[in-house]
Amino acid sequence: MARPAPPGGSAASASPASEEVAPASVTLAQLLQLLQQGQELPGLEKRHITAVQGEPTASRLPRRPKPWEAAAPAEPPAPPQ
Repeated sequence: MARPAPPGGSAASASPASEEVAPASVTLAQLLQLLQQGQELPGLEKRHITAVQGEPTASRLPRRPKPWEAAAPAEPPAPPQ
Protein backbone atom coordinates (compact mmCIF):
# COMPACT_ATOMS: atom_id res chain seq x y z
CA MET A 1 0.00 0.00 0.00
CA ALA A 2 1.41 3.40 -0.98
CA ARG A 3 1.88 6.13 1.59
CA PRO A 4 0.24 9.52 0.92
CA ALA A 5 2.47 12.27 -0.39
CA PRO A 6 3.85 14.65 2.25
CA PRO A 7 2.15 18.05 2.46
CA GLY A 8 3.65 20.71 0.23
CA GLY A 9 5.03 18.40 -2.43
CA SER A 10 4.83 15.11 -4.19
CA ALA A 11 6.57 11.92 -3.16
CA ALA A 12 8.69 12.04 -6.34
CA SER A 13 10.21 15.41 -5.38
CA ALA A 14 11.30 14.28 -1.90
CA SER A 15 15.04 13.93 -1.35
CA PRO A 16 16.40 10.44 -0.67
CA ALA A 17 17.38 11.43 2.89
CA SER A 18 13.82 12.39 3.79
CA GLU A 19 12.17 9.29 2.33
CA GLU A 20 10.82 6.88 4.89
CA VAL A 21 12.73 3.61 4.72
CA ALA A 22 11.67 0.38 6.38
CA PRO A 23 13.74 -0.14 9.52
CA ALA A 24 16.67 -2.47 9.03
CA SER A 25 16.82 -5.67 10.99
CA VAL A 26 20.02 -5.56 13.05
CA THR A 27 21.16 -8.16 15.54
CA LEU A 28 22.43 -7.16 18.96
CA ALA A 29 25.96 -8.20 17.96
CA GLN A 30 25.81 -6.02 14.83
CA LEU A 31 24.42 -3.13 16.87
CA LEU A 32 27.27 -3.44 19.39
CA GLN A 33 29.81 -3.54 16.57
CA LEU A 34 28.36 -0.39 14.99
CA LEU A 35 28.48 1.41 18.34
CA GLN A 36 32.06 0.37 19.02
CA GLN A 37 33.14 1.58 15.57
CA GLY A 38 31.36 4.92 16.03
CA GLN A 39 29.08 4.38 13.04
CA GLU A 40 25.50 5.61 12.80
CA LEU A 41 22.75 3.19 13.74
CA PRO A 42 20.23 2.26 11.03
CA GLY A 43 16.75 3.69 11.48
CA LEU A 44 17.72 6.46 13.91
CA GLU A 45 17.30 10.13 13.14
CA LYS A 46 20.36 12.23 13.95
CA ARG A 47 19.48 15.21 16.13
CA HIS A 48 21.53 18.41 16.31
CA ILE A 49 21.06 19.44 19.93
CA THR A 50 23.06 22.36 21.24
CA ALA A 51 23.27 24.00 24.64
CA VAL A 52 21.64 27.38 25.11
CA GLN A 53 24.09 29.92 26.47
CA GLY A 54 21.41 32.16 28.02
CA GLU A 55 20.42 32.60 31.63
CA PRO A 56 18.65 29.65 33.25
CA THR A 57 14.99 30.15 34.03
CA ALA A 58 13.73 30.16 37.60
CA SER A 59 11.63 27.24 38.76
CA ARG A 60 7.90 27.92 38.76
CA LEU A 61 6.99 25.00 41.01
CA PRO A 62 7.34 25.11 44.80
CA ARG A 63 10.00 22.84 46.28
CA ARG A 64 8.61 19.57 47.62
CA PRO A 65 9.43 18.99 51.29
CA LYS A 66 11.69 16.10 52.16
CA PRO A 67 10.09 13.29 54.20
CA TRP A 68 11.87 14.44 57.37
CA GLU A 69 10.75 18.04 56.74
CA ALA A 70 7.07 17.05 56.63
CA ALA A 71 4.87 18.67 59.24
CA ALA A 72 4.90 16.87 62.57
CA PRO A 73 1.58 15.60 63.99
CA ALA A 74 -0.38 18.26 65.93
CA GLU A 75 -0.26 16.33 69.21
CA PRO A 76 2.56 14.12 70.41
CA PRO A 77 1.58 10.48 70.90
CA ALA A 78 0.30 9.63 74.38
CA PRO A 79 2.66 7.60 76.56
CA PRO A 80 1.70 3.94 76.99
CA GLN A 81 -0.20 3.17 80.20
